[in-house]
Amino acid sequence: MNRRERLRAQTLQEIVDSSFAIIDADGVHALSIAALARSMAMSAPAVYRYFPSRDALLAHLILLSYEQLTAAMTTAVEAAAQVPRTLVGVLVAAYRDWALSHRRRYGMLFSDRDDNVLAGKSVETPMHQGMAMLVDLLVAIQGDAPGSTSGDRTLDGQLTHWVSSKRMPESSAGAAAAAILIWTRAHGIISLELSGVFENSTIEARRLLDLEIDNVVRGLAG
Repeated sequence: MNRRERLRAQTLQEIVDSSFAIIDADGVHALSIAALARSMAMSAPAVYRYFPSRDALLAHLILLSYEQLTAAMTTAVEAAAQVPRTLVGVLVAAYRDWALSHRRRYGMLFSDRDDNVLAGKSVETPMHQGMAMLVDLLVAIQGDAPGSTSGDRTLDGQLTHWVSSKRMPESSAGAAAAAILIWTRAHGIISLELSGVFENSTIEARRLLDLEIDNVVRGLAG
C-alpha cells in the first residue's frame, strides 16, 4: 500500500469513527454529510469523495454494525465450551449485551432508518450469520427427537425455503421455526428493554429471555 492509499484508508476510518460517534451520541437521524464534515473539520465535498451520498455512508455503517454484532456472538460461543442448550443462551446473551452497549446502532439496524438505504444490496445480517449458528445449535439439541415440523404445513414450506435461500445449515422445519421464534422473542424483549419498559419494574429482561429459550427448546426436544 503506497502513501496515498494509506492516507485514504486512514481518512475512511476516521469518517467511520466520527459517524459512529454522532450516531452513538444523538442517533442515526443526526448523521448528515454536513454534520460529519463539521465534526471532522473537513468540507462536505471532501467527504463525498469517499461516499457519494448519506445513504451510501449509512449502508456502510449498517454493514459494519452487523459484522460487529455477529463477531460478538461468534466470539462468545467459541469461547464457551458448553452443551448446545447452554450455548444458545450464550449466543442470545451476547446479542443482548451488544444491543445494550450500542443502543443507537441497534436501533439503526432494525428501525431508525429509511427502508430504502439497503435497497438492491445483498446484505449479510444476523438473520443470515448469527442465525446460522443458532440453527446449528438447535439441530444438535433436537437430535432424533420428534418435532421435525412446525405443526403448520404452509409455514413448514416457508421455513424450508428460508433455510435454502439463506444458505442455512441443513435442518428440519421444526429447528428452523425454533430459531426464528428465539430470535423474534429476543428482539422483542431487548427492544422493550431498550425503550425503558422494565426500568421501574422488578422484571429482569435476562430472565425473560432464558424463559423464552427454555420454552422453545422444550418444544423442540420434547
